[in-house]
Amino acid sequence: MPHRVTTGVATFFRSHTNSFDISTDLKKGPKSSKRSSSRPSIKDRTPSSSGSSLHSDDNSVKMPTKRLSLGLHSPKTSLTKIPQHHNASLDMLIESPPLVFYGAATASSGALLSGQLLLNINEDFVSFDDFKMKLAIEVTRKKPFHAHCEECAHQNTELQNWKFMEGPATLRRGEHTFPFSFLLPGHLPASMKGQLSSIDYVLRATVTPKNAEPITLKKFLDVKRAICPSETPRKSIRIFPPTNLTANCELPSVIHPIGETTVSMRIDGSVKRNADTKTQTQWKLKRLNWRLDETQKVISPACPKHALKAGNDESKKGIAHQDVRTIGQEELKSGWKSDYSTPDGSIELEFPMSIRGDAKPICDLKSEDGTEVSHVLVVEMIVAEEFCPTNKPNQITPTGAARVLRMHFNTTLTQRAGMGISWDEEQPPLYENVPASPPGYGGMVEEYMGSPIPEYEDLEPLDNSSGSSLRI
Repeated sequence: MPHRVTTGVATFFRSHTNSFDISTDLKKGPKSSKRSSSRPSIKDRTPSSSGSSLHSDDNSVKMPTKRLSLGLHSPKTSLTKIPQHHNASLDMLIESPPLVFYGAATASSGALLSGQLLLNINEDFVSFDDFKMKLAIEVTRKKPFHAHCEECAHQNTELQNWKFMEGPATLRRGEHTFPFSFLLPGHLPASMKGQLSSIDYVLRATVTPKNAEPITLKKFLDVKRAICPSETPRKSIRIFPPTNLTANCELPSVIHPIGETTVSMRIDGSVKRNADTKTQTQWKLKRLNWRLDETQKVISPACPKHALKAGNDESKKGIAHQDVRTIGQEELKSGWKSDYSTPDGSIELEFPMSIRGDAKPICDLKSEDGTEVSHVLVVEMIVAEEFCPTNKPNQITPTGAARVLRMHFNTTLTQRAGMGISWDEEQPPLYENVPASPPGYGGMVEEYMGSPIPEYEDLEPLDNSSGSSLRI
């Protein structure tokens, strides 16, 4: 039965007349009755055979609606455009080193971008109407001025555009290269993916074949900033009144997303002696906590349409957002050295500091549109007061007093410079910097020796008259 149904469906799709007419073979009496007698009755049919398209009582053909739809095209399917296969393709080759701004935004000379666009032609001749490319900064606000406005959420700033073809042109089969270059200014922000916004550098190339759809190519550029650390570490002093405790801290000038840095600290004034009673009070460090907080500030500006609807001037500038998160922290309960025998007493400690591997930190930046990322190192120390005789420092009695010493240090997070240097320091000398060829010394030597200098051809050959031999 499945084979007969398949044959009937194939006959149905091949015929272009009325598809629901009964075939000539089914109208014949003897042949039709013979075939119907071989089929099982409705009672004897199994559930699997009850779905047959040929009924046992009548000789009509019932085609399933699902199978009819296999050979018929719905209006929605017929209106779908078939994608055209382009006879050309675009590719890009970046020849410049990684784009890194060396130095702060106020002193950086920028990063040099250079590369080639590769246009591959797959036919003998292809005509093009236009070929252009642009470099833009695309800023995406995750909390825009208006929640459902595309213009408030995305702002594009075009930095450079290239027109490789001014008018229609015809190119042959093969690969055609189009070089491009641009100097990214050093005051621009680096690429970032934050909780409130993202900054991307995008190259968009578009080539338009004649009578065909445009071919587009998009490439994201990873722009970084590297601030070289200073030769001397950073030092800071913190005083904690009303106590006599003073913290002398030594921190690195910059930190990096990957790797560890060491923070050194010495606390002076931990002992206070009373000569009359021959007793002393001392501060003992119980616990130290540190954490590195990342603060991101953005201003979501309004698009021209929503800026007119804003009531006051502050709303027209934009809405300020701030996000603070911790990208590294640790708690220490030991690892320092206390010395209470000195006149003032001291506590020396040193701890490593690093960023979590899954934190995905953002390097420090500050752009003209109000986007700012900064980092703060917060150190909290819990000290407890103890009492003891001066001549018996081991007989310690806790007084019950305790204090929390909290310190904040602004920290600069930046990428590693590595072996790279700025583009203006590695360029070869220009032609005007090369001095002229060496001057001739003939006149000066003649004036000094008082006789003309003979030419090379006029020199006498070496002989062995002096008894010495020349061996090579």
